[in-house]
Amino acid sequence: MATHHGKSHHPSTPAAPATPPTPQWQPLNWSFPFAPTNGNTADPQTWLKALARADGGFYPLGANGMFHGGIHFDAATGGALKQGDGIRVIADGEVVAYRLDSKYPELTYPTTPKRYALYSTGFVLVRHKLVLPPEPKPSIAPAAAAAPASGASTASADGTPSYQPPADEVLEFYSLYMHQLDWAGYQAAVQAGDGNSQSASSIHPLPFWRGDKRFRVGSKTNDRQALPPQLNTPFRFDVDSTTLDATPAGNDARLAGLAAGPTPGSIGPLVAPTDETLRYTVPATLAADASQNPDTGQIGIAIRDRANGTVIGLLPRGGELSVAGNAATGWAQIAAITKGTPVAAVAGGMQDPRATTGCVSLGKLDAVVDPKPLDTVVVLDTPYPVKAGDVVGYLGEYQRYRESQQLPPKPMHPMLHVEVFAGTQLESFISKSQERAKKLPESGKTLLVIRQGAKLVKAAEPDSNNLVRAGLLLTLTKDDPGKGWWAKVQPTQLPAQSAAHGHGHGRAHHASGTPVGSPLWVERSVAGKAASSVVRAWSTFPLRIANAPSQAVGYQQVLSRGQLDQSIDNSNATDDHGSHWWQIPGGDMNGMTILGWVCEKDHPDTQWESPWSWPGFDTVDTTSIPVLDLYRRNLYVTKQLLDGEEEAFSTVAATVNAGLLIGKLERAANRQGDGKGTVTPADLRKALTIPWLAEAVSHLIVRYQSEWGGDMSRWDQLSKVMGNGKHIWQAELERIEKLQWWDKVKAVKGFPADPDVWHIHPVGLVGNFAGAGGVGLTIEEARVRAFLRMIRVGEGTERPAGYERLFGGQSFVKDYGRDFSDHPRILITRTNSKGKTLRSTAAGAYQVMGYNWDDPAYVAYRRKYGITDFNPASQDRYCVILLKYKRHALEDIKSGEIQKAVIKDGCNLEWASLPGNNYGQGGVGMNTVVEKFSEYLRDELSGKSDLAVSIGGIDDLIK
Repeated sequence: MATHHGKSHHPSTPAAPATPPTPQWQPLNWSFPFAPTNGNTADPQTWLKALARADGGFYPLGANGMFHGGIHFDAATGGALKQGDGIRVIADGEVVAYRLDSKYPELTYPTTPKRYALYSTGFVLVRHKLVLPPEPKPSIAPAAAAAPASGASTASADGTPSYQPPADEVLEFYSLYMHQLDWAGYQAAVQAGDGNSQSASSIHPLPFWRGDKRFRVGSKTNDRQALPPQLNTPFRFDVDSTTLDATPAGNDARLAGLAAGPTPGSIGPLVAPTDETLRYTVPATLAADASQNPDTGQIGIAIRDRANGTVIGLLPRGGELSVAGNAATGWAQIAAITKGTPVAAVAGGMQDPRATTGCVSLGKLDAVVDPKPLDTVVVLDTPYPVKAGDVVGYLGEYQRYRESQQLPPKPMHPMLHVEVFAGTQLESFISKSQERAKKLPESGKTLLVIRQGAKLVKAAEPDSNNLVRAGLLLTLTKDDPGKGWWAKVQPTQLPAQSAAHGHGHGRAHHASGTPVGSPLWVERSVAGKAASSVVRAWSTFPLRIANAPSQAVGYQQVLSRGQLDQSIDNSNATDDHGSHWWQIPGGDMNGMTILGWVCEKDHPDTQWESPWSWPGFDTVDTTSIPVLDLYRRNLYVTKQLLDGEEEAFSTVAATVNAGLLIGKLERAANRQGDGKGTVTPADLRKALTIPWLAEAVSHLIVRYQSEWGGDMSRWDQLSKVMGNGKHIWQAELERIEKLQWWDKVKAVKGFPADPDVWHIHPVGLVGNFAGAGGVGLTIEEARVRAFLRMIRVGEGTERPAGYERLFGGQSFVKDYGRDFSDHPRILITRTNSKGKTLRSTAAGAYQVMGYNWDDPAYVAYRRKYGITDFNPASQDRYCVILLKYKRHALEDIKSGEIQKAVIKDGCNLEWASLPGNNYGQGGVGMNTVVEKFSEYLRDELSGKSDLAVSIGGIDDLIK
């Protein structure tokens, strides 16, 4: 953690006997299928609006009026979403099956002349497990008292045993990514980027494909050879270098990459250091490699002597290798280097012959697969694990008749179908989930339900008798909330010289004059500076529940805390009691938009609920309605009838409209309609652009037979109503049959044998469980979590392996045989260029010193907060203790004042890798601090985290 000293503060003590860790419920991470190009990343409406642009494929009725169980992304949605980066899996899970076309199949329409259309049958099927959080027990320790609320998996990344829930508390559901890029498309992308690492294609083969596999050193690999010592390049053992050892595996790359370098056991007598910047001189006996430029060093993948071990070489970009065994992730031993030649760890150094069979981290390499078999459904013998946000494919091609061509067809209509479904147990799981939600902590209630009849508040007009004259300084008061649209100020008359000085430099003034009148509320944009003109003000906070007009909200809305906190600045406010307000749009009883404010506390007809309550969701079983009847109803409603069809079709339409599906769709998508069941696919498109209607549609869960399975006879029946287009429909039947895959996946354990399944809108599901609305995450907790992750960047302890990292890069688990039962207290020594040594017991993700861990005051804090071991979640919690009690930085972090927390509060004195201290141990600059904090904050708010501590697991420390 901080600086590393030449003497030990406490003698090393034996590790306590290992205590079996308690199985922990783990949160399920979530991700939307694509990142947005802009907009609120926690608001489902960002994606629903994009879907409104799609050229068809709406949920749950397609453009032809028949049931459609998924959503479509195409060229029209690509302007709002980063679709070129690949399809992101929506939640943690495992790939169970896939199909990859060698090239897109070609459909021939029997017209004169014939027309041709390309389409993709490729797909990836992922299984997920949504696990109810365990019922809280009164005796639960503080470390685990707050149950997270984002969904869960039974896997644990920190070494603790998997939580084994009762069978009825697990929902297996599946996500499908259909119509994917063909193998010819992958090959074309690789060829386009081959040989040019700076502009390499963003399309990469998928690691779960079967076939002959090798790995390429591509553009995402950024390890670099260390520079020669004559350049006198400083090296810190306790900070992850941006050169060769940029991976979290070991922080002593420049030293460890040299065969003659010292080891912890070969240092000899220790001398107190005076220079804490570490350097190492290459032994003169090493011969230079004339093929390398010693001034720059090459970029590639670091090769180590073992997993997480010593760096012994580097394979430059463009190289390729195969590995022993079937590993696709983690560490693997090189079986053969098939392209390129390894170079030394240090530019100009001697090549190590061991590098040709060393170990590499596969996560930094591009998988290169010759996939076999193609054009068939592949069920994986061992499912391939994926994390939320992992890429599982790329948009493929789907051309309908209207995009067909007379000439040989070319890809020109990209499209992806995303679908989520579950088996028959879904209804009982939701019921049990709703009961469990009643027993979960209040901290997990992160969805604000605004019920029909609620009244939004209008801001009061400024007081006519509270006009602040120009020239007065609007000084922020001590009880100003510090954020939000309005600020509390004390008008102050400055001395003439100060007032004349105070303009133009953009900095806030400190009051040194005479207060004028009582404190007032003003718009924050004018606070903290001298008024340039008359300023309108309020004597009391402008928002009051009593200010709500008589006009009421006509449609229920469910809004996550995350999307509310990410709303634009002029839609956030904090009153003098510390309560948050948000300005939101709603719909009145006539469907017209109204704009007003809602308060987080005590607002009538609003209520905070848990995601496990599934607020706003509604289920409807419509399996009794034949496909033919849905189609005939659509022809009737959209007036596409042939002579003699109206009477018969009107009867069918009336029957279908009387069913639950159309009735609920009518209320969801066309609530101001006439109630006659006239809702059409066009209504669904329009509804996606209106927040309160889009939400209702996305919360409808429908049971119907999947289009990817079942007997073809239901589709054959449509032939009799196709009129002059019957010959075209016959070609479409060929395509439908070729697209089906259900029967071929039945071998997957637990997969629904019956294709009558429950379909869930992907955006609705992710929006309920992801981000602040899904995981019980407040913006304050998200900021603290992001700050923890930011610290680990400079400390070189990112990713799960960082929790077992020692000073110098070794693992106290793998290299020293210790466990997480206690701080390891292993003294590590390193020698600098002057022959002096550094000694440190720093360990774990936050490089906590042994003497700090054993400090009586912090032993008491550990006891107070139930930290009884050094497991990853305990490390996260202990870091918060340091931020709270040692650096008193917690409030600034919770408010987003990151630079203040680092510099003024002295976090950079606790972690020398942070900028602004005088330790001279290197680290990261303030730009990196801000960029990484912002990146991790977005991750946390969108449900992605690599911290071990669960959401809500630091509530007792930050509240």
